Amino acid sequence: MRDDLYGQDFLLDDNGLVAIAASGEAGVSDGIRTVLQDIMLRLKTPLGSLFYDQAFGSEIIYFVKDENTLANRLALVAEIAKRVQMDQRVVAMSAAASVVSWDENGVMARVTFKIIDETHGQNLVITVDSDMDVVVSDVDPN
Repeated sequence: MRDDLYGQDFLLDDNGLVAIAASGEAGVSDGIRTVLQDIMLRLKTPLGSLFYDQAFGSEIIYFVKDENTLANRLALVAEIAKRVQMDQRVVAMSAAASVVSWDENGVMARVTFKIIDETHGQNLVITVDSDMDVVVSDVDPN
């Protein structure tokens, strides 16, 4: 593992709560999983909503109620790529996003990027539904 490069954090479950190991202790994420967890949290968190870090988060949620226009699609993919690139463990200029679907039910986009010292790319899917719930999923959770 490259904990010195990628760091460690509490392991979060699908609800954003600390995962508890069978021993009763808090789970720990390490390696690439930590990088992906941090990026997913940034994409899900509305920009400016953390009182202790106003620069953390993204503006993805604000696109859901917008029209499905070329300008809005370009702005959304730029926002996603920008926020992923903010992580220093992501290879510079490697993030590329695209819109998968956009309708009255919500928006689905995907982003691919490379993590430093890794030979293969990472893929995340971002879904924002009409209730403004943001879900970011790792395409390959292994």
